[in-house]
Amino acid sequence: MSRLARPLHPLTLSVAMAFAAVPLLTAQTVFAEESSSAVRGFSIPAGDLSQALNSLAEQAGLVLAFDASLTRGKRSKGLSGQYDTDVALNQLLAGSGLQAMKLSADRYRLEAIPDNGAAMELQATTISGAYQAESPTGPVSGYVATRSLSGTKTDTALIETPQSISIVTKDQMRAQNAESLNQILRYSAAVIPETRGATASRLDQLTIRGFAPATYLDGLRMPSSRDALPQKDAFDLERVEVLRGPASVLYGQGTPSGVINMVSKRPLDTPFHEVGVEYGTFNKKRTTFDLSGPLDDQGVYSYRVAGLFDDADGQVEHTETRRQSLSSAFTWRPDDATSLTLLGHFQKDPKGASYGSVPAWGSVLHSPTGRSIDVDLYDGEKKFEKSDREYYSIGWAFEHHFDDVWTVRQNARYLRTEGRYRSLYSNILLSDYRTIQRSTIASDVDMDAYTLDNQLQAKFDTGPLQHTVLMGLDYQNTSTDTLSGSGVYKAGPTLDIFDPVYGAAVPVPAYTTDGTSRSEQTGVYLQEQMKWDKWVLLLGGRYDWASTDNSTQTLRTGAKSKSSLDSKAFTGRIGLVYLFDNGLAPYASYAESFNPQSGTGYGGSVFKPTEGKQYEIGIKYQPPGSNSFITAAIFDLRQTNVLTTDPDPTHLCGSGRCQSQDGEVQSRGFELEGKASLNDNLDITAAYAYLDNRISKSNNTVRYSPIGDIGVGPNLAAEGTSTYAVPRHTASAWADYTFHDGHLKGFGAGAGARYIGSSWGDTANTLKVPGYTLFDAAVHYDIPNITSLKDNLRLALNATNLANKEYVASCYSYSWCWYGSQRTVQASATYQW
Repeated sequence: MSRLARPLHPLTLSVAMAFAAVPLLTAQTVFAEESSSAVRGFSIPAGDLSQALNSLAEQAGLVLAFDASLTRGKRSKGLSGQYDTDVALNQLLAGSGLQAMKLSADRYRLEAIPDNGAAMELQATTISGAYQAESPTGPVSGYVATRSLSGTKTDTALIETPQSISIVTKDQMRAQNAESLNQILRYSAAVIPETRGATASRLDQLTIRGFAPATYLDGLRMPSSRDALPQKDAFDLERVEVLRGPASVLYGQGTPSGVINMVSKRPLDTPFHEVGVEYGTFNKKRTTFDLSGPLDDQGVYSYRVAGLFDDADGQVEHTETRRQSLSSAFTWRPDDATSLTLLGHFQKDPKGASYGSVPAWGSVLHSPTGRSIDVDLYDGEKKFEKSDREYYSIGWAFEHHFDDVWTVRQNARYLRTEGRYRSLYSNILLSDYRTIQRSTIASDVDMDAYTLDNQLQAKFDTGPLQHTVLMGLDYQNTSTDTLSGSGVYKAGPTLDIFDPVYGAAVPVPAYTTDGTSRSEQTGVYLQEQMKWDKWVLLLGGRYDWASTDNSTQTLRTGAKSKSSLDSKAFTGRIGLVYLFDNGLAPYASYAESFNPQSGTGYGGSVFKPTEGKQYEIGIKYQPPGSNSFITAAIFDLRQTNVLTTDPDPTHLCGSGRCQSQDGEVQSRGFELEGKASLNDNLDITAAYAYLDNRISKSNNTVRYSPIGDIGVGPNLAAEGTSTYAVPRHTASAWADYTFHDGHLKGFGAGAGARYIGSSWGDTANTLKVPGYTLFDAAVHYDIPNITSLKDNLRLALNATNLANKEYVASCYSYSWCWYGSQRTVQASATYQW
């Protein structure tokens, strides 16, 4: 029975109904059914076995499922000429110790050949579909991922996507022992992690091309709230993708920096079991487990369950961190055309270290006292400090192929997060250069977020043109309830930063405001990916309706205030790529973004959304037969409609001058990034970025140093000043070498260096934060086949900031600076079977 003739499952029908209002494309396409016994032409160069299998799957339309560790370090002699598909598969696997197990009509699972060496005789089968061995949501062997969903929301090769994208794979995270998003992206071009230093480890605060990015999980936006912000642990992730530049055409409202999309672990088609323990500096203790595999022989049902417990002292004295999480996933694949994956997660962070800071005098600047502030100085009170955060989510990813043309997908998630926070923090350094005044803050935040993304995809040919058309409708709804209070500015007890004495009785400030925020966004988008010969054209357009309703009650007086904002915006995108036979792919692109703003200007005029526009040209290089990928890009990125002082001094709002939207922030630069997994032994990643971020238009002429958000808050700095906390030069390199033969078989070592250039520490550009270079290292030893062919014990020792360099990561004013991460050394043991 053909796919189109099958009765629709009720869930499939419900998803299809979501597109009832979307006009459908029609295309007349003729398809020829080919069996696996048909002889076809193959051109697969010698090289990495994973890449060879990926090429075979793409050229023959096979579904190949396998654990990435099975092909790790193995090579293929390649294939060229006319071959029966089964013969081609066997030739690629020859000498690899692997065999193909038939799961269904067009799905195979690769497994290790049993001890008796009996190879499986492949049977003829009908081949249909066009799946790749590398899944954009699945495991990747090594550091080089070649496909992504983030750039187009379709399964597209990176080399065919005309925008800068980089991917950090699970293998790279493991080699570098990265556990947070800040640590995962340390070696990515144009990404500045730790913009609030190491003390703010409970938050993922970073910038891309000078702007704070939106964070997504499995293509759906994660809500943002400082005191209830969900933070994913790297252990729960399969990969992290960075799409640089405006991305509103696919994702709706957001800053022009781009999108960080984290991809959750999904159920595997092959059995996988892992447990791990870790111990390190700052009394760190961590245990993990990860179990996955099929529940039946046909692979219709599969599961994954992963959990962790993490406990450590903070890098600042008298602080602690703690995390417990449990993730689960279940996939139902009743046939080759349909899959439904349910995703659930629960996480509790009852302790979140400190968000404190130090003054510039005594850290960045030489203090008149002649003393330096200790890198582990705590500016709070242990008995007062509290950071208790909890969140859970449930969602699904559904996909159904009606036929070889039409595919429908739906991704959805509900997330609930709760945060309780209070802090006593440094506010100002007194004239004796050793005493800081402190202030208190307390909040109680509850947040609910619903996200839904419906997609309809059509793949068809019109003459020599190949089309992939994507139509979508997505919806976001976030509700946040916040109780907050703060202490009077000078009421908090002072602290001597060179001789701190703790134990003061600090009263918890009473909640003074009760705020409620409701935001919605609905967007419709259309995208066309057109291929002709070696040309790839990408066109996209989207229209959004966004609204925000805020209400605030002053608890002391009972006074209430309300405000609402409705925004509409159209955003577009266009890009062109040319694919040379030698693996070079030059491209050019233009992309837009928008981000609603609250508040009003003179006469009650409602502010328009900020707009982002980027021009980018670059080149990507994927050498045939080599498991490597290099990309270089030059870009000009501008954010307009930024708030600045109203030029008319008679325009007064409240107690001061009104604001207008005459401001503009510009980011221009160059990026270079490369990843390679070479010679079965060597993994490399390297990056360099030059960023020139500055205020290109502003009505402000007085240079001052306010505390804002990356220099584009209500008090935009003077025209011509550089954005603070954004260095002009950054560079990094990491290499890991593993021996697969000889006396050192199983042993490996890695080393890396990260350079962060100097940056401004205030909007007036009078405080300069020096640059710094950090070194990381790792050694590891794999002991395979302890009790079976499939098990492996990995022992590893990782160190970051190996020289224990004391440095200031960033400053946001003379009062607020943050020390960077100190040296960490962590030993781990991970057993897989």
